[in-house]
Amino acid sequence: MIRLFIAFTILIPVLCFAQTEYVPTQDELFLKEKEVLQAPEMKSFAEATKWADLVAVAQVANIEYEQQRKLNAKGYGFLDIRVGYKGISKGEKIAVVAKGFDDNVCYYPDRENEGQRFLVFLKKAPNEQENVYYGFKPYCQLQILLSDLGQYILRTPLDNHVFEIDENLIENQTFNDPHAMVDATLWTSTKREEFAKKYKCSIVESEDEFNKYFHLRYTQGVPIYNIRKLLNLEYKPRITSDQI
Repeated sequence: MIRLFIAFTILIPVLCFAQTEYVPTQDELFLKEKEVLQAPEMKSFAEATKWADLVAVAQVANIEYEQQRKLNAKGYGFLDIRVGYKGISKGEKIAVVAKGFDDNVCYYPDRENEGQRFLVFLKKAPNEQENVYYGFKPYCQLQILLSDLGQYILRTPLDNHVFEIDENLIENQTFNDPHAMVDATLWTSTKREEFAKKYKCSIVESEDEFNKYFHLRYTQGVPIYNIRKLLNLEYKPRITSDQI
């Protein structure tokens, strides 16, 4: 009886251990998430297209971000697709999830007047709804502006000069877009001049009875149809009923 009791007491922890399911700690989950969502390093539009599950011109419809100390901490940006290049079609709606405080986290600006438009390269978000994606700055929000002819123009120079663009593709532009003007009234003159030089802006001065105002106007860009050629999109041949 004693031998049986000893054997049984040894067997119990073995069985319990075998049935115990490993549960990762919060730190381990965070590290795993950071590893999976590691920001890529891409040198061309073609590389970004290959990496992305979704490539499109999209417009900000709304944002819902939680903040900590007036900084975005997590939440979603909601976008309307204006032109679909890969993995999406015009007219569809998506959400872009964001979390954290790193500079490359993809938070979109709040909607003012009409929402800003961007050329976006995004990946499908794990453990989210079908239409939810994630991305990294600047790849998730390369600014698109409307020209005076109503064309979509990729504003240049690009933020952080993320991709090199053939100078022959860059054109002087007259934009008819509220987001083509940056309010620099409260900036120092040095900051205005540095920004204008970096982004090829013209400085626009105006005044009223009480104040003087400064705005920076973007002046250059590449028509989106020329950028489309650089995406190196892969198209599947269409099969008609006669070919089946």
